[in-house]
Amino acid sequence: MAQDQSRDCAALIKHIDIKMTKCANERFNSYGVTFRQVRLLMLLHQMGAGDVLLKSLEKYLEVAQSTAAGLVVRLEKKGLVQGCVPADDKRQKIVRLTEKGKELCVALEEDMREGERILLESLDEAEREQFYSLLKKVNDSMK
Repeated sequence: MAQDQSRDCAALIKHIDIKMTKCANERFNSYGVTFRQVRLLMLLHQMGAGDVLLKSLEKYLEVAQSTAAGLVVRLEKKGLVQGCVPADDKRQKIVRLTEKGKELCVALEEDMREGERILLESLDEAEREQFYSLLKKVNDSMK
């Protein structure tokens, strides 16, 4: 019985993830970016004005090197990030937000808050706290 509940729970989580990604892509389409690209942009924004190694982005986003590199290339073409190779280590790539990228991140922060508000609007404050606590507990147990 417990195994059946796990499968149902996993399927429900996957279904929610699919719906959230679809909704996010629809919202972010007006900015010309995808949900994955937004995750990368917001990571750079949260890390501040400094340079970030592509390898660090791969780890945070939990994607392959080729996927992270592809995201960076697409964002470079849009003028949102700048990538460069340090002179002292050609094996590395450094990525930073451009001014245009920083401005977009400010707009995206508000949009993301609205998306979360919509996601949680059917829950009262106590349920939101409990929901977050349970999500965190499940996430932490999977490390």
